Amino acid sequence: MLPATDDGAPWPWRDHLTALGALRRGVAVQSSVDAADGVRARRILFSLGDPSGDLLAALDALDRFERAIVECDDPSAIEARRLSCLVILDRLAANVRSGFPSGIA
Repeated sequence: MLPATDDGAPWPWRDHLTALGALRRGVAVQSSVDAADGVRARRILFSLGDPSGDLLAALDALDRFERAIVECDDPSAIEARRLSCLVILDRLAANVRSGFPSGIA
């Protein structure tokens, strides 16, 4: 007999997508830098597993975006960094989705 499955149980990849979505929404509205938020953001990224090119790019983009805020860069420079970070987070989420059989995500 096969064990019963709980269809409502979260799958690890769904947890990753949820966390990435929350991180993306946070970056989209972020106007200041908080150390605790930065730690949480990096934990989300590192929870995705082995470092990949996209993960390293996301960390770099997040660092550059936060540095632009802290250093009070021109608002257009901050927005450019924000958009760059969002694009990379979107690509990372797409890669998480594509790593699983079609029809699951």
